[in-house]
Formats: sequence, structure tokens, C-alpha cells
Amino acid sequence: MTNDELSKQVKLREYKMKKAAVFKIVVFCGAILAGAVFSMFIPLRETFSEKEKRELTAFPEFTWESFMGGSYFGQIDTWFADTFPFRDSLIACNEKVNNLYGIRNQVIQGTLVAGDEIPDVAGDMESHLIASKDAGGGQAPDDVEITEDITSSYYSEDGVIYSNIETNYGFNQLETEIEASDIGTDVEYTEGEIAATAGESLGSIFVVGDRAYNYYSFSQVNSDRYTDVVNNLAEALSGMSKVYSMIVPTSIDITLDAATRNSLTSSNQKKAILYMYSRMSKDVGKCYVYDVLHQHRDEYIYFRTDHHWTALGAYYAYNVFIWQEGKTANSLDSYEKMMFSDFKGSFYRQSGVRSLGNNPDTVEAYKPVGTNRMEMINNRDEHIDYNVITDVSEWSSTSKYSTFIGGDNKFVHINNPEINQESSILVVKESFGNAFVPFLVDHYKNVYVVDYRYFNGTVSELVDRYNIGTVLMLNNIAATSTDSRVSEMENVCR
Repeated sequence: MTNDELSKQVKLREYKMKKAAVFKIVVFCGAILAGAVFSMFIPLRETFSEKEKRELTAFPEFTWESFMGGSYFGQIDTWFADTFPFRDSLIACNEKVNNLYGIRNQVIQGTLVAGDEIPDVAGDMESHLIASKDAGGGQAPDDVEITEDITSSYYSEDGVIYSNIETNYGFNQLETEIEASDIGTDVEYTEGEIAATAGESLGSIFVVGDRAYNYYSFSQVNSDRYTDVVNNLAEALSGMSKVYSMIVPTSIDITLDAATRNSLTSSNQKKAILYMYSRMSKDVGKCYVYDVLHQHRDEYIYFRTDHHWTALGAYYAYNVFIWQEGKTANSLDSYEKMMFSDFKGSFYRQSGVRSLGNNPDTVEAYKPVGTNRMEMINNRDEHIDYNVITDVSEWSSTSKYSTFIGGDNKFVHINNPEINQESSILVVKESFGNAFVPFLVDHYKNVYVVDYRYFNGTVSELVDRYNIGTVLMLNNIAATSTDSRVSEMENVCR
């Protein structure tokens, strides 16, 4: 072969290689372009995540203010990322591939942020709050004054808070200062005898063994906004409806042993709750449930793999609330109990920690005696007849908390035909309220529920329309320090 022939063959080979490279580039770019066009096709985009059990970000409404300010395109970017076609399937596929490689998914929602210093309150706010020997096992201390036949809610001259039921335990001020270490179990055993247990911090989650906890960061600004929401609502509904606030502590300050808890950077929930109650007006019913939950801390009152309380935890809080309403709580054995095994909750979904997945929770639920039927408007504005307690035994392992009132929906109405006397209550809640609501059914003719994250109306409109006599704002303590949650409450609670 001559040099010319060899040169021609080399050039021909180079030409073919370049042609093949150009073809690959065209195909690649075409695929990207087609994918981009496909992904922008709005009817294909998902609106609800079954995996995460939440509404996905909606396409933003155009306004000149957001367009000129530059936020409009940022909102589109959030919508695009949150609603990508086949999003849940792609996430599940990615998790399976990672598990094959032994990679642990650590998609943690939230980061650990140091909380603000919690202001001291005048006197000992704990001594101002009501306790009852019938409130889930609570007992009035021996050294407090028993005050009976109090018929209205007011502050006495010595600062004692009384509620509007006929027999109360009114707490005088005790010489008990709330220290930062007053959390968990018996604090006196936290030094020397019991050592803190080593765990792992994953963003806003602390994992120790087969149990996980959420850190809590107190926000002065948002906590004050929350109390303003409650106070303003009580003022707006004065003469029409009694307003209560129940602030539910999370498991880190209740079930985690004191030595480990005191070794963590997480704000003191008890002190924060008492501070918020100290800012609420005399017209607000303060439903203080921290102590009764702490008394039952060795029971199954919080899930291990999920951030919620269990139905048993909600039951003890219900005892306190119903007592404050002047009613008698039902015993647990009066309900039909349902149990759903293999529940892997939010902590497992967010972290993928195998010790959580290998030790799933059991969801226990108690069917109301009078009725198990309800009506709801879901987040797609569909009107549906549903069950207060639903059989979720065949549901996915991550969704079984939705046995309670169908999960998080815009509006729920439960009518109990076994109650003849007209009575009604409105529960304004986030997901902690789901396990609580079923216990109210046997005490009120009508139970109304709104999730302020999705409801578009106002509490005042509902109270006026349905002649509602009691409004309960039920929030886990983290919601009271979360800007977006408080903003949603401000929109609805007026």
C-alpha cells in the first residue's frame, strides 16, 4: 500500500469518527431538548406526592410585582423541581439503586439551627396552670391551694390563671425555677449515674439506636407571632366561641433520657411552652399537656420512626382538654381498637437509617363510639364520604398515619347522630391534630376540622356559619417557631 492510499484511509477513518461524534452530539442535544419540552408539559406534572403525602408546589400565579421583583422565576424553578414528571417513581428507583450499593439516603428536611434564648416569665408559669387528678393521671401537688366554684376565666390578684369550669385546681406560685436542664427524666440522675447515649445528628434529626427525634429551635419572633394569632382570634370570637391553645411537645423532650437530652443543642420545650402561655390573654384557654405526657413517658406515646405522637399520647392530651371543657373523658377500653403494623414514618423516609427501617412502628387507633363516618374536602377540592378511622392495613408502610381522619385535608365535618344536644367544636391543626380528633367525636354533635396549611377560608367565617362554640388551636411546638406555619395560621385564624 502506497503512502497516498494509507493517507486516504486515515483521513476516511477520521471523517467517519467525526461524523459519528457529531451524530452522538446531535442525538444527545435532541434528547435533552425533547426532555426539556416533555418536562414542561404541565398536564404531565404531578400535583401530589404519595411517597411524601403532601401537595406539591403549584405553578405560580403571574403578578407584575413578583415578575418585576424577580421572585416569579424563582417560584417557577421551585415548581419545576418539585413536580417533575414521574417524580416519586424516580426517587424510589434512586433509593433502590443506592441501597444496592449500601448507600444510606440522607435527604434530611431542615437543618439544625441554634434557637433564641427563651425569656424568663414573671413568677413560675407552671404554677399558674391547671392540673387535674383525672387528667390522664395528673395530680395536683400537695402544697397548692385548691380553688373551687370558679365560673369565669381570669387572672387573680396573685397572677393565678383560672379556667371557666366549676371545679379547678388553681396553682399559686411555687418556688420552682425552670432551668435549661429541666427536661427528660429525673434530672438529678443526669450526672454520674447515667451517661448520655451516643447518637447521630442528621440535619434536624437526632438518631439513637432504633429511635429518632426532631431538634427544636425556639424562635422569639415566630413564637410571639403565634401568641398574637391566638390572642387576636380570641378577641375576634369574643362572645361567640371559646378559644383554646394546645401546644404539644415533641418526643425529644419527653421520651429521650435526660442525660442524652441534656447533651444536645435543642431548645427547652417546657420553658418555651410556658413562655408562650404567659403571653396569652385571660380569654384564651391554655391547654397545658407537657406534664401529663411526661408522666406517661415510658409508654408508647410517640412513634420511633415518625415525628408524630401516637393515639395513646393524643388520648392523654384529650383527657386534659375534655376536663377543661367540663366533660368526662371516655376510658380507652370503651373504644374498638385497631392496629396496623409495619409503619415506617417521616424520620425513616427522610433519613433512610436502617435501624429505623428494620424496627418499624405499629399504629394503634381507637374508633369513636357514636359514629365512624365523616365528610371531607380533600386538597383537590373533592367532596368525599370517608371514615374517621380507616383500615390502612394494606396501605404502604410509610402512609399508615393516615388512618386518622384521612390524613391532612382542607376541611372535615363529623356529625355524631348519637348526641341530641347541639354542641360543636372546630379544631384548627396541622398533622398532630389527626390522632387527637377521633376522641372528640363522642363529646360534640358536630366536629369541624381545618388544616390551616391548605384551608382557604377563615375561622371567623366557619364559627359564624356553623354556630361553633369551641375553637381549639392544636400545634406541635415546632410549628410555633416556623415562619411559614405561623404565616399560614395568620391567614386562617382571623
